[in-house]
Amino acid sequence: MTRRLLPALLLLSLGASLWAFNLPGSVPKPTAEVRRFELEAISLRDVTFLFELAVKNPYPVNLGFEGMTLGFTVEGARVFTAASQGGFTVPANSEKSNVFTVTLAYDGIIKLVKNYVTKDWLDTVIDGTLVIPLPKIPGLPDNITFTYSFQKKIPAIKPHLAILDFRVLPPTQQQIADAIIRAGRKTDPDKALGVFRNILAGKKPAEPVIDPADLDVPLTVGFTLEIRNDARGPLSFDKLGYDLTVNGEKLVTGESTNVVREKGRDLITVMNTFSSQRLSRNVRALFAEHRGTFAIAGSAAIKLPDEIRKDPVPLSFNETGSFSL
Repeated sequence: MTRRLLPALLLLSLGASLWAFNLPGSVPKPTAEVRRFELEAISLRDVTFLFELAVKNPYPVNLGFEGMTLGFTVEGARVFTAASQGGFTVPANSEKSNVFTVTLAYDGIIKLVKNYVTKDWLDTVIDGTLVIPLPKIPGLPDNITFTYSFQKKIPAIKPHLAILDFRVLPPTQQQIADAIIRAGRKTDPDKALGVFRNILAGKKPAEPVIDPADLDVPLTVGFTLEIRNDARGPLSFDKLGYDLTVNGEKLVTGESTNVVREKGRDLITVMNTFSSQRLSRNVRALFAEHRGTFAIAGSAAIKLPDEIRKDPVPLSFNETGSFSL
């Protein structure tokens, strides 16, 4: 069998090579082309690649296959192999494509790549093999094999995330008075303000004239989210969407454009409001104990060099931890 190398330009300059085997005589053969390969998304824990595989079926019967086997080598170390990726069935005498993604975890890379934290970019090679079983037609072998090779640089990331300077400001007496009227209650706003101040200071209210969770009073919360990369890959962005949960209770959702890059870390300042109705027992424990747990989901976009991807790459994360007041 003779192997034929498709020009790299036919793969949209992806640097992928495609090999096929000629079939006997004039019997037609299927083709399998990777039309698209790109870095799809990044999180603080992994990186996702996107592939678009197009297969042309010249036979009068359906042509099905389980998918590609992809081997990932980073900085010369084989870190991951994924089997049966992107399989599908091509109808008789037609062409069909399929888009699929494969995610590579950073923890496996960190374990195998030497001097990981000194690196900013990681040379990544992805070797792919696609085996397509052929129909039982005289003159055809049992299957046909295609091989591919892709290259891409990915940023080196070893994240550390923390919540700093967390504080909740008490409402004004007027805000409390307005909320009392809306709730149809008859409570002294000044004494109710004392309840709020005591709870937010981690103290037991001297005169518990009202439960703050019974009112809808806006409370201002502020904190700084620190995202540090202990490796050297870039993580800069201009704004961050966030969803913060404290002690198991969802607290605030929003977006901050107050992002400062400082000594290998991003500091995102957040100011938001939440209703006093969210002052559950779990949230109040944060102030009484002066410490708590958090879960924060974030989304942003980072610009990588054009040779990696011309448009910004989505960055997302979902991290947990603890913090102190």
